[in-house]
Amino acid sequence: MATRIVTDSSADLPPELARRWNITVIPCNVVLDDVNYKDGVDLLPDEFYRRLVSTPRLPTTSQPSIPDFQAVYRDLLDQGHHVVSIHVSSKLSGTVNAAEQARTSLGASAPIEIIDSHLASIGLGLATLASAQLARDGKPYQQVADQARHDLAKTRVFFTLDTLEYLEKGGRIGKARAFLSSILSIKPILTLQDGEVHPVERPRNRERAVRRTVELVRELAPVRQLAVIYSTEPDHAAELRRQLSDLLPEEEIITTRFGATLGTYVGPGAFGMALTQAD
Repeated sequence: MATRIVTDSSADLPPELARRWNITVIPCNVVLDDVNYKDGVDLLPDEFYRRLVSTPRLPTTSQPSIPDFQAVYRDLLDQGHHVVSIHVSSKLSGTVNAAEQARTSLGASAPIEIIDSHLASIGLGLATLASAQLARDGKPYQQVADQARHDLAKTRVFFTLDTLEYLEKGGRIGKARAFLSSILSIKPILTLQDGEVHPVERPRNRERAVRRTVELVRELAPVRQLAVIYSTEPDHAAELRRQLSDLLPEEEIITTRFGATLGTYVGPGAFGMALTQAD
């Protein structure tokens, strides 16, 4: 009886890693120009960002439905698996609530552990990936879940946005609202703390923001996992990866992209870094 890992598309895991480690990614929903899309399935980043900058209305997002979770859980349980299901912060999305309701519908004895990551994007993705590696090693599902909670407590994320406009319009700005008075003149560095967006610093230009974000990551070394994420500038992400290669070998640093779910709020020109500190 194996343990299988489930997450949602806001984890921004590269599809090839999800496939390699048998991670089931349930897509979130994105409504763009009155059409509902499944993030990462029928709406990929290139098309999404192209349309994002031209549409007069901000897209909206929603969590996977309860039936979406029920279908995934039933399939995995029918195969004889246990499930560890790790999801985006409950302060940012109703995803955890939908997962909990799906589990309840399957009966109290269903071997499913649901974890509120209190994170989003590739920070969530790093913990999901580490859990999948433990699962492949044959660890019991409750042990995998306990380790996931431990890893999540040691995971940090930093995002630098070209503008706060998308985050503010999308209603996910959290404690970063304090930066709105200078929205036009800063490149804000944000983090996730206690499950919601918090401000870190407000550099006055992109160069300073990049330099300071790298410094913040270095201050948390040594690291066990490290990732760089971007919305629209792959060359910039590659340079960040190079700059961080003294913390981990460059081939071990994950490079990924904000999908449509998080892209709705971070917008074009965004980048970020996530890390899991070594024990």
